Amino acid sequence: MRNKIIVLLMGLLLMTSFSSYSQSKKKKKDKKSKAVIEQPVLVPENSKENSNSTIANPNSNSKEITPTTEKKPTEVQQTPDKKPVEITNAEIKPINFEQIIQESKPVVTDKPNGSINWTQQYVEAKGFSVMDNVKFTNPAQAKAMARRGATVDAQRNLLEIVKGVQVTGETTVNDMIATSDFIYTKVDGIIKGAQIVGEPIEKDGGIEVKMRVPLYETNGIASAVYDKVPAIKSVNALNDALAQVPPEIKDQVLQGLAFNFNGKKIDPSMFPVIVDENNNLVLDLSKIYDPKNGKFPQLLSSTEEIFKEIGFNKGLQMLNVIKAESGRIVIDNESIKKVNWGKIGQTVSKIGKFLLMLI
Repeated sequence: MRNKIIVLLMGLLLMTSFSSYSQSKKKKKDKKSKAVIEQPVLVPENSKENSNSTIANPNSNSKEITPTTEKKPTEVQQTPDKKPVEITNAEIKPINFEQIIQESKPVVTDKPNGSINWTQQYVEAKGFSVMDNVKFTNPAQAKAMARRGATVDAQRNLLEIVKGVQVTGETTVNDMIATSDFIYTKVDGIIKGAQIVGEPIEKDGGIEVKMRVPLYETNGIASAVYDKVPAIKSVNALNDALAQVPPEIKDQVLQGLAFNFNGKKIDPSMFPVIVDENNNLVLDLSKIYDPKNGKFPQLLSSTEEIFKEIGFNKGLQMLNVIKAESGRIVIDNESIKKVNWGKIGQTVSKIGKFLLMLI
């Protein structure tokens, strides 16, 4: 019995010793693994790899990498050259026409009893009639009859002014009326349809009225004579340079032309032409008039200061004028190269307004 107890105690002692030995061996293994994980990362000095790479290399030429706050130089990334920005019709800001007109002077041709306003594009005349208080004892009736007489007088004065309007450099409305009864009938109908401007004025025992007819609108003077506008005389062939549009102005979009007259006077006409130094045709403005919509460039007298405020690259182009003749503007040959003349007509029909500034 005693021997059995001794054998049992020896067995328990051996099991306890083996368990302690296993646990001790496991702890040593864990410490060794942890030491390997916490070991500093070694990389070769001449390595081209990123400093953040985790490479364990026991090479004797390696050194320990320690954290640093130094920043790597920023690499400059080269970007391809930007292409020039092309300005399209939608990107060009429209010119404030009303502001320009207000700051500029209207081009007006004064006539007896009226005027021709080339900026606002109308012909205006006054008419006057005395009130006959003897024949018409009723004051209201006397005023009404005087107003009718003033209207007839204004219409007569309008017809006289309209007859003197230059259609081209060589032709007036009167010349066209003399050669065509049809034109006379149309012009006469337009005059009779003239509108009274403002209220009749009572002065000096009579009534004065002011009447207007449009120049270019669908019911205006231009529409009555346009179909019979004579061909341009004394002008050579079309300028050859117009067919060769320089690349830099190929996509040019303009809303106006500024003519630098340098004090020269102009004799306006309904359909002026622009020619070069050699009298070659550059632009016939009758070709861009559309009697169906009545759109035509507005002519106004401006200054170089206003032109500069608008800007040279904001829809306007300055042209040098050599001389101004009756219904004809002569510009220098260098100015021709600044404008894509073929697009002028398209612009007028598209935007509806186009300025001819006389500076």
